[in-house]
Amino acid sequence: MVRNQPGHDLSSFFGYNVIGLFNSKEEVAAAPTQDGAAPGRFRYQDTNGDGKIDADDRQFLGSPIPKFTGSITLTLKYKGFDLNTNLYASLGNKIFNNQRWFTDFYPSFTGAAMGGRVRDSWLPTHTNTTVPIFESASNFSTNTQANSYYVENGAYARMQYLNLGYTFPAVVLNKVNLSRLRLSVSATNLFTITKYSGLDPGVGGSADQNFGIDVGNYPVQRGYNVGLSFGF
Repeated sequence: MVRNQPGHDLSSFFGYNVIGLFNSKEEVAAAPTQDGAAPGRFRYQDTNGDGKIDADDRQFLGSPIPKFTGSITLTLKYKGFDLNTNLYASLGNKIFNNQRWFTDFYPSFTGAAMGGRVRDSWLPTHTNTTVPIFESASNFSTNTQANSYYVENGAYARMQYLNLGYTFPAVVLNKVNLSRLRLSVSATNLFTITKYSGLDPGVGGSADQNFGIDVGNYPVQRGYNVGLSFGF
């Protein structure tokens, strides 16, 4: 799943590159020898061109390290109104969506809830898909190998907070014997823009060896607050 090697980013994803799914027995027979190959199962790339699929055909599948991270903080004021917001972006990284191992393959976690993707699984009458056949078999061509099926674009942009406030003018406060009165509303993690199919693209990682691997991390929550501050 992960390999550290000179010349590549730390903890880069490593495994077999999926070039499609086998659609017929004829395709299986004509392809490089691959253990467990059958219609509806993963078809791996013969990287070294030796006519067989084995450990030597594994390759680097992407880096969990973003090429760019940054944020923009914006503050606007108009008369008694003030607005503060922050937008964070992470671009150019990949995520190893290990959740798919649990949700897309029946034998991985027998009896558990399945992901919605299995409704698009390969069938002899439905071959225009990237989701492998839904079956009980577990082998080299199904769910036992790290491969590019799990690797996704991890880029995202998130509005981390938005705060809107209004400070009442002194001419109003003098009438109610107040020296200060401010009303505000705020939201955190208001929205996230991403193509990642998992729960949250901000997967991070607790150590170098699992950085960028999504094992079902709990997503950040959206929050709302209303504030009132005053002084006499």
